[in-house]
Amino acid sequence: MTCLDTDFIIDLLRRKSDAERKLEELTSDGVRLTTTALNAAELFKGAYNCAKPIHEARTVRHLLDTLDILDFSVAASETFGKLAIELKRDGNEIGDFDMLIASIALTHGESLLTRNIRHFSRVSGLVVESY
Repeated sequence: MTCLDTDFIIDLLRRKSDAERKLEELTSDGVRLTTTALNAAELFKGAYNCAKPIHEARTVRHLLDTLDILDFSVAASETFGKLAIELKRDGNEIGDFDMLIASIALTHGESLLTRNIRHFSRVSGLVVESY
């Protein structure tokens, strides 16, 4: 199971070859692909900031329909609380949205596919993949 971060999904939407190759690799291996509602929110924010927001939002919605969306549950909320304090104590804060995304992936036992290795590698126990 692999949770797709916003940057990966944007690269897919922009048809970047490295993201397309990674998607092909994952799907051919039968990996279950997910993302979070927070990633979806970031994607829609970007879509509605474009010159053709209705078209972009439709494209985002279509892609999200192919993924399982992971919930931000009470368990993920607790993971977030622990993670936020741990990262703050260590001087490694990464921003609330990234901590929320990491918390959801951790709670669901999923790796995170992202280009943002610098932030997410600070999260203890999170398996981070790049492409």
